[in-house]
Amino acid sequence: MSQKIVIDPVTRVEGHGKVTIHLDDQNKVKDAFFHIVEFRGFERFIQGHPYWEAPVMVQRLCGICPVSHHLAAAKAIDQIVGLDPEDLSLPAQKIRRLLHFGQVFQSHALHFFYLASPDLLFGYDADPLKRNVVGVAMEYPEIAKKGILMRKFGQEIIKMITGKKIHGISASPGGVHKHITPKEIQYFLDGTDIPNINTMIDWSLEILQFIKAYHENNKMFLDSFAAYPSGHLGLVNKKNGFLELYDGFLRATDAEGTITLDDIENETYADYFYESVERWSYLKFPYLKHLGKEKGWNRV
Repeated sequence: MSQKIVIDPVTRVEGHGKVTIHLDDQNKVKDAFFHIVEFRGFERFIQGHPYWEAPVMVQRLCGICPVSHHLAAAKAIDQIVGLDPEDLSLPAQKIRRLLHFGQVFQSHALHFFYLASPDLLFGYDADPLKRNVVGVAMEYPEIAKKGILMRKFGQEIIKMITGKKIHGISASPGGVHKHITPKEIQYFLDGTDIPNINTMIDWSLEILQFIKAYHENNKMFLDSFAAYPSGHLGLVNKKNGFLELYDGFLRATDAEGTITLDDIENETYADYFYESVERWSYLKFPYLKHLGKEKGWNRV
């Protein structure tokens, strides 16, 4: 007799999700679904509001990466009022970038230390009651402390620029609301309240070495775990083609690393991508038009 297994909620993810597994009469997996259950209606929510409210409203999509949504909306509003990224003053460009880098830093710290490190430190087969962030704090207190302080450092950068750590306000059409004072900059150099920027760099390099060593020691397992061929999509610098986090061209590659799409401006995104929807998830499913739904999806 066929049956259904439901895992709800899925833990250690940035958001809300559940998994449904369908078994056949021989108790073998027939189908499986990963559901994103958070309602997405922001395209409708912002309709009828003043355009300058969009960056404030859409960041409520997430409490972990609100800055990305805030800046994406601000950049869209820039274009509506006729401004390209390079039209903004240099200080405004740098402050926006610093804001985003602060968010990337705190978000990656949360992902690695809070969500991923229990698997790395205890092993995938460890007791779930131990394999969590509380278990990390109890058995590896120094690693947990560094993770907490690294995330705090990124959040303090966000707070300095936007007024608060989550859902602050900074970017506005054509620039930002405020500049950064010398006193505010000194806070991140002194290291009196939180470890300073040099400590953050040292800790980040330590973690990179830890990850490299862990991969070398578990290469066979890690290279095969949840591994399946897929395309990849990301932003690259317009001048040198390097990885870009704030403003750049879209580039897509196939599973072998061959470039399938390159030098695409963000405003022409809809010319190259479709966004499909499924009844079992609120998540959208973007894919490259010229490759179709089955082959055109990408990891980011």
